[in-house]
Amino acid sequence: MKKIGLLFNGVWSHYVFATAPKYKDVMKLVYIHDLSDDELEGLEGLMIPFQSNQDIITEKKEVIYSFLKKGKKVFVEGDTTSEWLDAEWVDRPTNNYWWVENPNNPPISDTDFSHPIYEGLSPRHSCWHTHGSYLSAPKGAKIIQTKPDGEIITWETHEYGGTLMATTLDPIVEIGVQQITHLDNYVEKLVKWMCGEEVTGNFEVPKENYGIAV
Repeated sequence: MKKIGLLFNGVWSHYVFATAPKYKDVMKLVYIHDLSDDELEGLEGLMIPFQSNQDIITEKKEVIYSFLKKGKKVFVEGDTTSEWLDAEWVDRPTNNYWWVENPNNPPISDTDFSHPIYEGLSPRHSCWHTHGSYLSAPKGAKIIQTKPDGEIITWETHEYGGTLMATTLDPIVEIGVQQITHLDNYVEKLVKWMCGEEVTGNFEVPKENYGIAV
């Protein structure tokens, strides 16, 4: 049974993730222009991945907050805009080279490893690179990860009835493009946190689904 909606605006890495054999039974692709209360009916969580259309999200933000009011969970990754989220996100250079220079020194200063998503992860597996920073989060939000300069990577709030988590990490995009191959542990924990469902096994992308001869 599908329990998590993945907001989708045509980005191929989002599609690869949601339709992969490992995750397809729990993930429902929700086309961004179709986002509505009816589309989210029966789901436990909503993922808003990096490279989403922020303008359309702003137009449909009431659907997201209505979903939260029902006690559901929303996970937001990558960039955002204060037009729909009560937080200030800013662009920052993305460091894709730190693991070459010093693989044991990811661009984080502090992580709350008591959070269910991060519990049991190593620092390297809990932060690979970041897409910008949060200079502010909603009042009363719990700060889960910060950079050495104090800028926020990940925060969480229960202010809107359910649980809203936002991060400048991009696990959905990265696992979809298969550029960083050790993110399954993070995403498995993310899925369980959002809907209670355990997913196991290797992440695979069937070539035949994309017209590639095997």
